[in-house]
Amino acid sequence: MDYFYDGQIKRFLAQFMRAMSNFAYKDAKGQLTRIPVRYGDMNRQVSSILKKNSENTIPSAPFMACYIKDVQFDRSRLQDPTFVSKLNIRERAIDPVTGNYTTQQGAGYTIERIMPAPYLIDFALDLWTTSTDQKLQIFEQLSYLFRPSIEIQTTDNYVDWTSINVLTLKTTNFSSRSIPQGLEQDIDILNMVFEAQAWITPPAKVKQLGVVTKIITNAFTYDGTGEIFQEFDNPDTVYDLSSLINDQSTVVVTPGNFDLMVLNNIASLVVPSNAVNESVVNITNNNISWHSILDLYPGQFRAGLSQLRLTKPDGNSIVAYISINPANDSQMMLNIDVDTIPSNTVITSAVTPGGRGTIDAIINPETFNPKNRVAGTRYLILEDVNIDISLPGYNGPVAWKNSDNSDPVLHANDIIEWSGTNWVTVFNSLSATSVTYITNTYTGIQYKWDPSIMSWSKSFEGVYDKINWSLVL
Repeated sequence: MDYFYDGQIKRFLAQFMRAMSNFAYKDAKGQLTRIPVRYGDMNRQVSSILKKNSENTIPSAPFMACYIKDVQFDRSRLQDPTFVSKLNIRERAIDPVTGNYTTQQGAGYTIERIMPAPYLIDFALDLWTTSTDQKLQIFEQLSYLFRPSIEIQTTDNYVDWTSINVLTLKTTNFSSRSIPQGLEQDIDILNMVFEAQAWITPPAKVKQLGVVTKIITNAFTYDGTGEIFQEFDNPDTVYDLSSLINDQSTVVVTPGNFDLMVLNNIASLVVPSNAVNESVVNITNNNISWHSILDLYPGQFRAGLSQLRLTKPDGNSIVAYISINPANDSQMMLNIDVDTIPSNTVITSAVTPGGRGTIDAIINPETFNPKNRVAGTRYLILEDVNIDISLPGYNGPVAWKNSDNSDPVLHANDIIEWSGTNWVTVFNSLSATSVTYITNTYTGIQYKWDPSIMSWSKSFEGVYDKINWSLVL
């Protein structure tokens, strides 16, 4: 490169001055006054303007003057100067109509960061005061803050690996006056020197990410007998694709070509159910290591930062930040981004005509006593209540009687609501025909009712086909 300048040392100085800002002293009247901070290394023109072109102008005090005292190359922190760090990142896609970020993946980039040069920068702080009391007040605040170091951040750039630095108090000269003093006294100056372990880095190289992580193809082999087979990356692994409708069906190939099972915030790799190679099916019983799959993906896996994306039938993606279970590398721990889960299904009732998509708790009516009843309280129940009410002489549990002492008939997996006088079923699981999402306000977990399997589960749990999950490292 011919030329570059990023103002890195200037940012160090600006952050140092911000660290010295907002200190105050209390005068004799008990009023707090902020101490102004100035750049101390002013040129002659600025100095002349501040003095109003006169040598008789006395500078005001108190104030702080900050400047760079020394810059030295730090050989103790010198590392391989030829090292280049590569970082793969992906942007969130932007809706071209609204201009807002979506939940989909956007452009991907590879950033090559060149090893920076280490430097030690000495920053000086001159504290000008008019009395010893002023000096002691300000010095006490400064001396407690630096014990002996604080961290400063020069940029908020995510990919800047030199943004965090340490500022350390190095030396202190309490007074600029000498003893004994003459008849005329100069303004007393307290000098403090701070050392920053800084890095000077050249510009990074930014490249458009062009690595293929998923292949969608129509190519397959057909043996003419009605059975369709496709060979993937392992020549010994053959998958039965007989469920495909015709020879124009789409086949999706990803590293490893595994489906994904998500259960209890844990993701595990599973061999597709249409695999016909017995040796491959046995891998499922041996637990598939995530490390063997992550090695096939570009980029570097970072626990807590890398993402797993689960595509729902509506096309939206659920994003989870991932880490590997140190005790079992076949388990990937998921930290779900709650902003990406599906919206709750609004369920209306006579008490809440506007509807709500939440419940107050999930309870077992055989062990739970709803004694504190408030109109509008909703429960998801796990067992039947008064299902045998038609039996002669039946008398239901006292805890679940209505206000008129009648027995409500409540079915397992239903959502019930207290109307103020009786229990009402607001969601009937037996008659529900569409997927329903609700959130338990007690735990903050969202659940899904799937009418095809007649059961409740966490909204993101289940088995995801290889086309419906992806990794962002």
